[in-house]
Amino acid sequence: MLGFSLGLSAFMLAVGVPVFAVLILGTVLACVFIFNIDLMVIITQMVSMLNVYILLALPMFMLAGFLMIESRAASYLVDFFEALLGHLPGGLALALVVTCGFFGALSGSTLAAIVAIGGIMLPRMRAAGYSDGFSAGLLAVASLLSMIIPPSNFMIMYCAATETPVGQVFAAGIVPGIILMFALVIASVIIPGGRITVGKFNRERLKRATVKALPVFGMPVVILGTIFTGILTAVEAGAMAALYIVIIDRIFYRQLKWSSFWSAAKLSITNTAMIYMLLAGVGAIVTIFHYTGLPTTIANMAKDAANTGTFIVLFMIVAAILGCFLDAAPTLYILATILFTTAMTLGIDPIHFGVFLTLASALGMATPPMSVGLYASASVAKISPHQAIPYALYFVMVAFMVYLIIAFFPQLSLWTVNLIYG
Repeated sequence: MLGFSLGLSAFMLAVGVPVFAVLILGTVLACVFIFNIDLMVIITQMVSMLNVYILLALPMFMLAGFLMIESRAASYLVDFFEALLGHLPGGLALALVVTCGFFGALSGSTLAAIVAIGGIMLPRMRAAGYSDGFSAGLLAVASLLSMIIPPSNFMIMYCAATETPVGQVFAAGIVPGIILMFALVIASVIIPGGRITVGKFNRERLKRATVKALPVFGMPVVILGTIFTGILTAVEAGAMAALYIVIIDRIFYRQLKWSSFWSAAKLSITNTAMIYMLLAGVGAIVTIFHYTGLPTTIANMAKDAANTGTFIVLFMIVAAILGCFLDAAPTLYILATILFTTAMTLGIDPIHFGVFLTLASALGMATPPMSVGLYASASVAKISPHQAIPYALYFVMVAFMVYLIIAFFPQLSLWTVNLIYG
């Protein structure tokens, strides 16, 4: 029966059945017919997986990100960084990476970053002489900055799975996100085809772009400032972020219409529903984990035979394998469920674990074959994903090096936590 369940799951994936349906159906069959687990137990676990207050922040931050696109605030942000960096060697690639990093501090949504930034920057990079494969590959990996730099939707999911304080995990992601951003900046200009110079520095253009983008720069202060000071919860800060975009649009941009609200709301609801269904599928898998005692077994084995360094390397290998076949959301939840107890047994700080777990899960979004970010970037660039894969893998290797540095040096994550929270 186990072979039938796995075979059915593989077949459904091959014919294009949504991942959440594969997770739920394959796992329910295994639970009922192999482990003899009552169906109501499975349903209860699936519901409890979603019945977590902090998950309400996901649609809020997604709505803020899509409202940025509709209000053209995202395009003004792109114009500012292009005016600031575009004249340098590889300037448009630099602008793409830095804009993705800053966009991560606004919405926390990877797909929103790909659509908002890629839709503007990729045609400009094509006109400047960058290859479409290079641009799409760089965008696929640079958009992962939205998963590391707070507010991050995936850090919210980690906190929901482990009951870790979301504000502290957000604070821990600041320095690693900046390190990854600078690593991608360097990697993008040393690769052949990346050092293309476009025009000269134009002070007047920068002034105009700064005036347009200035209201957007207040958004990270509103979001992170209110969370770190305890004024608002992450859910309330997400709602405030969406409200902030509406307010600055009414005052400065005047682009939002009722149809814009509807479009942004529809996209945020659709993406949130997709994530929730994936998490429900993971809830079914977690039922098997608890039934078999897998997390406790792994923790005991790690305590007897492993050390922190071995765990980190093996963890990355497991994350890479899962990332090749699953979306980042179920990968993160599964790893958090199985290995959180093990990490605590080995003395790894839960805040630090959340950061490198998020980064490890993020890399799967740009790693074939289940590379959602890569396919989305290729779609925006209007090219085949195969053209972007070599460049994406190059930048994934850079991100992997950053992962190892962050994982083995927890001070890089915890410094800002200690600075903000004492």
